[in-house]
Formats: sequence, structure tokens, C-alpha cells
Amino acid sequence: MNEPTLVETLAGLAAVNIVIIETLHEHQVIDKTHFAHAFGRALDGLAAEHRGGMVEHVLRNLRDRCMNLRAGESDAQEWLRQLLART
Repeated sequence: MNEPTLVETLAGLAAVNIVIIETLHEHQVIDKTHFAHAFGRALDGLAAEHRGGMVEHVLRNLRDRCMNLRAGESDAQEWLRQLLART
């Protein structure tokens, strides 16, 4: 598997999480703000070697989407765009 395909696959897997959360929220099974707080706590405890990488960007994106913060390009989209620009 080449690098762009792998990155696109990983980005797709991250997107699936938010679709599941949004669907369960719409059906009033869960409150997505609980997930936003969980993603925020995960960011607070993120190890130094994961700062600035895809893990941090995906967690930020998931947290922001759960809080309905959709202004501009997300951290994950920016990181993916920069990565693909280098290849």
C-alpha cells in the first residue's frame, strides 16, 4: 500500500468515528458533548511524541466536531493537506 492510500485510509477511519457519534446523537442515544470532553481529556494527557502529529490532529478534530466547531479547515484536514503536498 502506498503512502497516500494509507493516509487516506486512516483519515477515513477517523471520519467513521464522528459519523457514528453524530448518528447516535441524532437518535438521542448519546450526548456528543460527553465525547468532546473525553477527546479533550485525551489531548491533555497526550504523550510528547504524539504532539503535532496525526494523533493530536485527529483528537482535536473529533473534539471540535463534537462541540459543533466547524469554522475553517480542521487540524486534521490541514495536516493531511500538508502531508500530501510533500509526497
